[in-house]
Formats: sequence, structure tokens, C-alpha cells
Amino acid sequence: MLIDETKYLWSKGQPEDVLLSESPFFYVPEQALRIYRFEGTGEISVYSDTEMSDLIFQGALPYEPDIPIACEGLTFVTETELTLHLVSEVGILKTVLTPFLNTSENMTAISSSYNDDGTFSTEGLSGFMFNGIAASPMYISSNHWLGFGTSSEQLRILRRDGCSTSIYRQLGETSNGLQFLKIRFEGYTVYSNRVESNRLIFELFLLSNNDMFLNVIQTPTSGNTGTSELICNGTTTALTLFDGSGGGTQVSFYHQDDAGRSWKIVYAMYEQKGSESYGYLLKQGDDFYTIVDSELTACDIENLTAAMFLKYGFEELPSAEVLTPLVNPEFYFWKASGSEELLKATLKAYPYPQVLDAVADMSHISIIGIKLLTAEYSGDVGICVSLDDGVTYSEEVALGNWLNTDVEDLWNSLPESRKVYFHFILHDNAALSRFKITYIN
Repeated sequence: MLIDETKYLWSKGQPEDVLLSESPFFYVPEQALRIYRFEGTGEISVYSDTEMSDLIFQGALPYEPDIPIACEGLTFVTETELTLHLVSEVGILKTVLTPFLNTSENMTAISSSYNDDGTFSTEGLSGFMFNGIAASPMYISSNHWLGFGTSSEQLRILRRDGCSTSIYRQLGETSNGLQFLKIRFEGYTVYSNRVESNRLIFELFLLSNNDMFLNVIQTPTSGNTGTSELICNGTTTALTLFDGSGGGTQVSFYHQDDAGRSWKIVYAMYEQKGSESYGYLLKQGDDFYTIVDSELTACDIENLTAAMFLKYGFEELPSAEVLTPLVNPEFYFWKASGSEELLKATLKAYPYPQVLDAVADMSHISIIGIKLLTAEYSGDVGICVSLDDGVTYSEEVALGNWLNTDVEDLWNSLPESRKVYFHFILHDNAALSRFKITYIN
């Protein structure tokens, strides 16, 4: 059964062999798969459904689809028993909070009456950390601030001398099994003037992966908007939670460390982040290499595709001991779902001058242009560029000058393959620590 891959978080899967002992063979994996390559020996038919009405592929293995196949099961038909090797990613459903927004339904009242200058406490979400401590109990003030495991002002939401009329809590679970604690606040930003122009309603979600989401539903139009801040780890971060129209905003807080001391704040609906698949490969002469147990190991690669990175790519940058004996190696990097960083590596060549080869592959369908060219380097570094798939290269120019290239002209000059080949020439004691192409998608 095919699925909408955008509803899943994908990560590199372990190699999987499926013995097709009967035909048709109905295959249901433990997790959703995004399959990049089918390997084996023999003829095969692949269907997306058990009724075998939707044929995906028919022919000889190996088979590599133009677009990876995202599925929760497939049907295979073969003439003989064979072992099918799948090169794929595994997926888990993303967290969807939408069904729990903008409602007090299924919530329990912590306070259901008018309160001025009161602070209420409630049990927090098990395991949730904020500022280095467990965020339980949670403290909610009628002056619209919250404390995480301590009765102090750590999240201020239009904080001023206001009041609450209702405060609710809900311990729940999303469709993918992620637990959450939801706090809903209803009140006013002026305790003595409970009119619609001073109305404040918001919902805060604590998630069991240690992220937070704030859904500000209604804000004052009177100008009585107080102070909005996140206070954590000795740092106060101002928050923008209103625009004067009475509407609110949505803010996602992504934890940057396990103790909840650092947060990335994004003004958007919460979207669960995952670890995207990626891989590195080295090329020496005509051969590709991966790294196994800190040693170069040759790979059987004819066409360099995403499937080859999933199958052979290594995830840790090699040590200097591995790179030093190589002569003019080519270094390749691939990341699923697109990436701003087409090439990022710390490389130092010795003896000088030395040439470092690299390829920027911009053929992914999501890339529609180049935004910026940047590099971090020291000393005399030159660059030669090939826009004909490595057949010919430009004359050497200083890297600093080349970085001022018109990015629109460069994009329009790309060959059909959408690849740019580079020679980086390091003179004397030069070093290149980072080269980055930021693209538009």
C-alpha cells in the first residue's frame, strides 16, 4: 500500500532481505518504508496492493525507481523463489497536534472561576525537562505566566496584572504515540476590566520528545499586551505573540539539548523534526570507497545514486590518517529531502600545492536556484570550475573572487545534469575548512 511520504519522518534503515518463498508474496514491513532500490537476481512484478491491480514494476532485478516508493506493504510476483534485498529508509508518523487545538473539549478544569493574582499548580509531563530540571509540577499564574518545575516566571505570555477565568489541563497522546500535556488559559490582561478588547486565550503543549508548542488563540486589541518572554538558562528571549488585530500566533519551541536549557524558536505550526538520512563517499581514480572499521573499502558502484549512498555511504567524517595517503580524492555528500549544505567538510592538503576535487549535485527536484556562495578558508586558495560534467575546467581564480560570482548566472549555466565540478587548489600553508552552496527550494 502506497502512503503519503510527507506525513512521515524518515531515517536510514538497516539492510533488509525478504525471502519470496511463494508467489504472490504479500510483504508487510514492521515500519513504513521508502524504498530506493530492489536488488536480487531474476524477474519480478511489484504491485502496490493485494488485489494486484496497481503494477509498479515488471522486469529484471535490480530495479531502482526514479522516485523512491513510500509504502506500508507491497505484493511481489515471481516465477521462482528468490531473495529480495531492499535499500530503503524507515518511517514513523509525524506528530499531528491539529485535532487538539482551539478547544477545551476532553480537558479537566484546574480553575473554573475568576481569579486575580493566583498561581495554580498541576502535575507536569513525565520526563519533560526545562532549564535542567524536571518540569513538574507546572505552575500557571492568573497573570499569564508559567513555571516549569518551579514557581517562577519562565514563560511570560502577555504578562501583566490580569486575571484568569478558566485554566484547563489534558494529558493525551497523538496518533503516532507521542504523549503531551496541554495547558489552556482563558482570561483577561486587565483584572478589573473584563471586556473583549482585553481577552487572552492560549494553549501550551509539552511534548514527550521535549519540544513545546504555544498556540495563542486570542490577544487584546486594547494595547494592554504586557510582556512576552522565554526565560531559561540565564537568557531572556523576547517573544512576539500579537499583532494588534486580536488574533494570535503559533510558536514552536525545539529543544537543542536533553536538559531543556537551549531552545530554537520558530513562529509556525509545530512540525516534528527527525534525523534525515545522509552519507559520504570517497572516490579515488575511477573507484568509489566507503569506510569500514576506519579503513577504506571499495564499493561496487556503477551509477552514483541516492540508493548507493544509502547502501554504502558512511556517516562519520574520516580521520586525517585515512585521507592523508590519498592523491586528489573526490569527496561526495548526499542528504535525503534536500539540504542547504551540498558540501561541508574540514580538509587540509599536504604537501602543497594540493588539489581537492568536489561535486555539487543540484539535480534534486526541490532545488530551483542558488541563493548564496560561502567558504571558510585561510591562505592562498584557488578554484577551477567545470560546467560540462568535468570534461573541461576554467582557469584558476582566487576563491575569494569566485565567491562573488553572480549566482543567477551560475544557475543558468548549469548543464543538464545540474552538477558543478570543482578543483580547489591549496597553495603554501592554505587550508579550506568549509565550502557551502545555499540553494533555493
